[in-house]
Amino acid sequence: MSRDHTSQKIAVEKSWEIEFKGESANFFLKILQEYQSRDHHGSSFYARYVTFIQSSGTGKSRIVDEAGRKCIHIPLNLSNAQPYPPSDPSTRYWLLLLDDYGKPYLRSQALLYGLLQQTRICLQQLEESLPSKLQVHDKESTRTRLQVLATMLRDHLTEGMTFEKHGENRRAFHAAARDLAEQFFTGKARLPEQTYSVPSAANALWEFIDPNHQLPASEPTVLLSFDSAHNILIRAPSLFPELCRALYLIKSAPFWAIFLSTAAKFPRVAPDPHYRLFLPITETGFDQFAERIVSGDPQWTLDRIASTHHIAHLGRALFATRFDQGDLTVREETVWFAGVKLLCFSAGSEYSILPDDAQLACLAVRLALDFKAGALDGAQRRQVEAHMRVVLSMDDNHNMITVSSSEPLLAQAAYSAMREIRSWVPAEALRKHIFSSGISVGHRGECAASLAVLLARDAAVEHDRASAKGGTTLKDDGSRRVIAVTSFLAALLATDSERLVAEPPTFYRSIGEAYAPLGHAFEDGHIWFNHFVRVDDFDVINQEFLWRLVGRGAAVICPNNQRSIDLLIPVLIGDVLAKENVTAIFIQIKNDKSYTEKPTRWLFDAMDPFCVGLFAKGVVPLPVIRMVFALASKEHSVDYLLPEKSPTLIESSEFRPPGLETTYTAYDIWCSGMSHRTFRVIRENEESTYQDILRVHHNPYMRCPSEFEKERGDMLRAMKPGVSSLPAHHRRYVSVDSRDVDVILDDEVPDVQQEQFSMEEWCRITGEADSESSTG
Repeated sequence: MSRDHTSQKIAVEKSWEIEFKGESANFFLKILQEYQSRDHHGSSFYARYVTFIQSSGTGKSRIVDEAGRKCIHIPLNLSNAQPYPPSDPSTRYWLLLLDDYGKPYLRSQALLYGLLQQTRICLQQLEESLPSKLQVHDKESTRTRLQVLATMLRDHLTEGMTFEKHGENRRAFHAAARDLAEQFFTGKARLPEQTYSVPSAANALWEFIDPNHQLPASEPTVLLSFDSAHNILIRAPSLFPELCRALYLIKSAPFWAIFLSTAAKFPRVAPDPHYRLFLPITETGFDQFAERIVSGDPQWTLDRIASTHHIAHLGRALFATRFDQGDLTVREETVWFAGVKLLCFSAGSEYSILPDDAQLACLAVRLALDFKAGALDGAQRRQVEAHMRVVLSMDDNHNMITVSSSEPLLAQAAYSAMREIRSWVPAEALRKHIFSSGISVGHRGECAASLAVLLARDAAVEHDRASAKGGTTLKDDGSRRVIAVTSFLAALLATDSERLVAEPPTFYRSIGEAYAPLGHAFEDGHIWFNHFVRVDDFDVINQEFLWRLVGRGAAVICPNNQRSIDLLIPVLIGDVLAKENVTAIFIQIKNDKSYTEKPTRWLFDAMDPFCVGLFAKGVVPLPVIRMVFALASKEHSVDYLLPEKSPTLIESSEFRPPGLETTYTAYDIWCSGMSHRTFRVIRENEESTYQDILRVHHNPYMRCPSEFEKERGDMLRAMKPGVSSLPAHHRRYVSVDSRDVDVILDDEVPDVQQEQFSMEEWCRITGEADSESSTG
């Protein structure tokens, strides 16, 4: 398929110049301030350099560029591809590609010398161009002058920048810096005495910026950024340690070197093991361009929630800015472009075979796959480097904790790849990566179950696509991604569709609801999800939070060892997104042979929607669907649980059995075995593949800690939107009333143990005697 590359380039150029949104640039500087405050005289930190590691499109370069409006930024792009901003080829060549390479430590010093000297010269010229000299007499005036000069330098170096190359100013800047570096290099080669000095160049620049030493010792003043810094390791592996040695010479100055990369594992550089290194930075903006949804606002319909416009503005900034600055062609190709980035394809190329890492990328972004703790990080690192996986944190040895964050646009691109590239089978790919890539699949069978649920969703989308009605613009084209509840169940279960919609409820809130078949109760029930999120706490299982997940097209993988639900699919009754319109399909998974084709009723009792927190006290509940997947059963069938007593008997109080009267309506389905006889989406020749997945042992999910303060934790939480009830996971993409922050308190969740079950029954339900249960 041909693509309009000119339109793509224009969109990229425009997106760089739009107003910066969010707090990530300020927080980046705050991290450096925190690090610098620790690096006092006599400290054990080796040098003031830090790696900035994150996947593509998250805004690393733009964050540092924006920080360059508050302190002096000296940019150097070492990419050997065609990135944006463009590479600095002449300096890159001088540093990395000269045939007569040699003397890496001297070359590193020469580079620093040339850049520092040329920056001071350039700043002096820019200040002289002002109508009057900037005065400095106290801390605030010094800081103001610094910010004025920093902004002038930034604008000077970015002037005339295009997709292909930098403007004349930046090319001239690097040419002059390279000449100074060459003079330093050749001068040092001839003369043993200190003809040139990196510390003297740093001190001269520092004196120019802060002549009266007014600025605090913890305040960074100069940033030297090495974009695409992994090329140092590829082209000249011995250069990085020597560059760090050169930075050691100026560690007393408030100058920082920033090495930006996607996932390179930089070596630990310190001549003495007692030296400490600063932890890598991973925090970037997320959901910064999202339109904030308001619960109950009639404008937020299913068409809009699932639209290309909305999902393009959730997640990393790359897609939102490109969408906003592109023409109609660019916008219409948004999902295609997301696929190019996710799969690491070349734009404009056709692919009939999906490489292994691209297959893993599709599965990871849709199934919220985690990597096992302690697993070799090769596959994980490649997912970050080439396939958009998000890094939450890294230690000083660059061991990483990563996550497939909730990004519905990437999930939609993965769905397209799974649909259009037929040369691979998702279940087989998942099995392969479990063993070869260190994927953690859980001990409950939730990985195999979530794949079956996801494939059923995809099949239902294809089935409902022909009859989908809705808008035709990119702001209201979501109806083609929304499915009916009955369509989803028909695609999932290997059972007669007519019987499915005719099934009565197992429990019912009133006699009127007792006669409502499933098809009638969910006649106006809709499902919109194209991926799962793995939530960190069970408070998310509440209408107050589930409506937010509907707003980003996410279903839920529940935490381990809590309550009685393993998977949850939010259901919206009606067309307007409001918390009171949200109910759910609960799925409890049993990967235990003691659960057979015979339904175990108390498992459904434990999925009481009030007890698990879906409905708050006093809420008039919507009907729910409860399913148990007894995946290890040798028999394979789908069973619909009927009421223990008929409605006509219950109508008479003398026949009303204790405990049967409920405050909710539920439709219960028991699915035994994992085969084509239970799940329609499993082909007969795939059954052994799913059985292999079920047999894999689980490694506990690793939660990501915050770093030095709550604010850093909130930045990390914003990069995992929707996974917890904490407001930081939601505040960028929905409007949240401050009164809703603590919406779920412990005393608001009914005490199931006292209200419905005896202690003996509750111990059995919560899994005291069932190691495979997720209840707790």
